[in-house]
Amino acid sequence: KEGSLMDSIYYLRGWVMYRQKNLELSARKLLMVSDESPVFHKSHFFGAYNLAHSGQHQEAKHTLEQIPTEGGSMLEAMQRFQLSGVALLRNDLSEYQKVASEFNGIFHVMAQQERNMEMHRQRIENTRIPSPALAGILSAAVPGLGRVYAGKNAEGIISFLYLAAMGLTTYDFYRGGGAGSPMFIISASVTGFFYAGNIYGSAIAARRVNQEFRHEMEQRILFDMHIPLRNAFN
Repeated sequence: KEGSLMDSIYYLRGWVMYRQKNLELSARKLLMVSDESPVFHKSHFFGAYNLAHSGQHQEAKHTLEQIPTEGGSMLEAMQRFQLSGVALLRNDLSEYQKVASEFNGIFHVMAQQERNMEMHRQRIENTRIPSPALAGILSAAVPGLGRVYAGKNAEGIISFLYLAAMGLTTYDFYRGGGAGSPMFIISASVTGFFYAGNIYGSAIAARRVNQEFRHEMEQRILFDMHIPLRNAFN
């Protein structure tokens, strides 16, 4: 009875924290529910999901692998599906393929999400990820080209036109007063500063594109991981 009472307390505390979006604390409480509790599977599946949502992907994987299930059961399919999501969050496509190869689509609570997860895998695999280093090198060769390479076409064109205008202005000062002209020196210094900034900015643009794509995919994967849990246990 005492164990049952403590399980209920852990479960209720974990669920309150889940509702309050305090997912790390929710995971800790839910994972304290013992395997004798009728809400054991719900607690541990949601605990693993909370860990994954908090960025603790390895801990989520380990938690899921420890959940006992029976072969051919909905719980086994749920475990496999959640592990596939964690594999994608970890960008481990080989691990994903190993787990997802057993998707069968026979459980309605996750059939559509299994298909969605495969689409996420294809998008991750087929999307070109720009290199910040290469973006910087390209913009060193042609101002703005690195931003175009990163997919920021408008930013790249603006950078090119801006630096081209500054370069022409600097050249005019050189023609008018020579290399020793104060206006040429000032203009050349400013142009050099913005040229260096163009290189750095291109590398940052490529990194930002990578981060935006990764964030978008994480949100889509987590969303599809959550729906079967909600359908099966709520």
